[in-house]
Amino acid sequence: MEEYIMDVELDNERTILKTFSRTVEGAVDNMVKIEGVQKLFNIGNTDTQETWEFEEDITKLRNLRNKLPENIEMFFSVGEN
Repeated sequence: MEEYIMDVELDNERTILKTFSRTVEGAVDNMVKIEGVQKLFNIGNTDTQETWEFEEDITKLRNLRNKLPENIEMFFSVGEN
């Protein structure tokens, strides 16, 4: 399990949240699951010092995810082709 620092917009305020996940994709999914998070600006892996920067509204991703069953396993990647 790795620690990620997430720079987000939460309830219309920019703030930093910490989350734990095996992958950066899981860290993104953790933010999608938090209803008040509207935007994702930056992700930092505290163990590897890797960072990903973007400014994305994640409400559409949340709407899509909410259509999936709770027990589904999701696999996607960030920054890979």
